[in-house]
Amino acid sequence: MATAASKENLVDFNVLGNVRTVTLNRPKKLNALNTEMCTEIIPRLVEYSKSKSASLVLIKSSSEKAFCSGGDVIQCAKNNMADESPKSIEFFQNEYNLNYLLSIYGKPVVSLVNGIVMGGGVGLSVHGSFRVVTDSTRFAMPESSIGFFSDVGTSYWLPKLDANLGYYLSLTGDELTGYDTLLMGFGTHYVPSCRFPELISRLSEIELPDLSLDRRNSKVFNHNNSSQLFAIVNSAIEEFVEEIPRTHKFKYTPEQLNTIEKCFNPKTNKFVEDIINSLKEDGSEFALETVKKLSSKSPISLNLNWNMLSRNRNATIQESLTRELRLAAKLMTNYRNNDFNDFIKNKLIEKKVEIIPSQYYPTLKDVPSSIVDDLVSLDVYNPQSSGGSESKESLENLIETLNNLKISNFSELGESVANFSKSPHHMGLPSQYEIESYVKGSKNSSNLPPVTFAETVNYFRTKYNEKAGVTNKVKLVLNRKSHPSSVDEGCIEWTD
Repeated sequence: MATAASKENLVDFNVLGNVRTVTLNRPKKLNALNTEMCTEIIPRLVEYSKSKSASLVLIKSSSEKAFCSGGDVIQCAKNNMADESPKSIEFFQNEYNLNYLLSIYGKPVVSLVNGIVMGGGVGLSVHGSFRVVTDSTRFAMPESSIGFFSDVGTSYWLPKLDANLGYYLSLTGDELTGYDTLLMGFGTHYVPSCRFPELISRLSEIELPDLSLDRRNSKVFNHNNSSQLFAIVNSAIEEFVEEIPRTHKFKYTPEQLNTIEKCFNPKTNKFVEDIINSLKEDGSEFALETVKKLSSKSPISLNLNWNMLSRNRNATIQESLTRELRLAAKLMTNYRNNDFNDFIKNKLIEKKVEIIPSQYYPTLKDVPSSIVDDLVSLDVYNPQSSGGSESKESLENLIETLNNLKISNFSELGESVANFSKSPHHMGLPSQYEIESYVKGSKNSSNLPPVTFAETVNYFRTKYNEKAGVTNKVKLVLNRKSHPSSVDEGCIEWTD
């Protein structure tokens, strides 16, 4: 009985007016997600989606230190080393199903992201339309340091960040904090943590608009008919936001962002070795420091990360998660030799400070492209054999297990956007691509006059209804990507 109670308490569920709250409650493990937590959250979200009295879902943490530090990879490594890899596979299947459910959810999901948000914590929040960041928010994707890859749907999301920053963050594991998590595109709103109680109270008062197209039928929420509710929630959060100070400087300088954009470009650099060569050619202090960072990571992780990001940058969310699930399961079952168990043991269990080289692939050149291809491929017909009398039967069982892995389509939710390559709702700041399109003008309107710096800033302030942070974001982009027009004095041109 005590065990069951303790498991139930890993996540607390509550009704607060029109809000349904999901509170992560595993503070000693920094809210690291495990199978039990995922299997508790999924049915509750399905239940809330059908409730006519629930306007939105709020995900938060009981800990000031962390929203969610990631998936419980330590337990996964322990499972694998105890020949219980099916338990690890079960965890990833549940976690990725939760990610997919959040991505297609028809009602607004608001995450209050305080403290550490890494790996699985990013997946738990980034697929919802609203990510409220604060002064304590610490974002990172550290998987390349633990023999793994950027998963939980981030292989779909990271490539969409400005200036190829997502590729850089995935491979280096660099951390961003506070305001920068808003400017880089993770957060959608910045609210001081001291105002969280007021914000929660305000959200609980939001009334559910009557969005049913046919009063004789049950109310069905989906991304097509609930956009009105998303706009209401967005306006409510905006009541509590704080502007980014004019004096705030983004972690990376314009010159450093230019280096990232050039050297981590998947269109020009096919392999990780190409990135490193590009960084060395750049020769700046930042570029050479980045080379050092990459040299401290798992070589096979770097290759898997780059390959997955490149493959999924134009894929749908369901396709991306399916490929991630197949790869994660292969790593857990040692389908091909990899660093996951060793690196988790050395870095997180035994907590060794010194760099422990990979026993299989000491350098990038030691990672055969065939190994990477076998791991990221959806094919599962040829797992490696460890020999022994039961080897053939074990391999056949493994093939069957891998072939049966899939992402749930959650058909019980009724009509929904089952798959997409572009998220249906954008509630954050304007992207670099958006700003570029405005400065360059419509491709079909060559007679459009050039614009000034101030006109561009004002255009986006108006388009985004004076949203906090828009001015900072547009200036951050324009200061790096625009230059004075050679034709019309006072206007700007885009720097390609």
